[in-house]
Amino acid sequence: MTRPSDGETFSPREADAQRPLCLRLKKRADFLGAAKGRRQHQRCFVLQARRRQGAGPESGERVGEMALESEIAQSPRFGFTVTKKVGNAVIRNRIRRRLREAVRLADFSLSKAGHDYVLVARIEALTAPFEELRGEIARALTRIHQTGPDRRPPASPAADRKQDV
Repeated sequence: MTRPSDGETFSPREADAQRPLCLRLKKRADFLGAAKGRRQHQRCFVLQARRRQGAGPESGERVGEMALESEIAQSPRFGFTVTKKVGNAVIRNRIRRRLREAVRLADFSLSKAGHDYVLVARIEALTAPFEELRGEIARALTRIHQTGPDRRPPASPAADRKQDV
């Protein structure tokens, strides 16, 4: 493609090269690990997030290929799940494609390095306007990392609660 204003060639790949690296979750163990982390419920999906093991900040500078490996190890990873309850394979794949594109266009400053995120889709993700879907992803990424008095503390196990006798 060319822009009429400057006459330079512009490919969508060049724009993507400037974006931070974002990887996909593919192993079942990574999905199960994210399921044990924090959750943020939205209308179109549930976002699960967990810090990866061994993804802490490293001291010292690396150069060349080792720097790229470090960047890959620190970049956030996203996984997508759509259960069979949502619909047939065509519907599930369409929802998955919409979520992947919304995450690709999301503001990556909201996701944290060294974290795994899983989006568990709901049927509403199929019919929701795309801009609303992008907004929900931004809100969920912002809220899932919030700490402080506005966040509810994690629920205590029933065994630790006092029981009336």
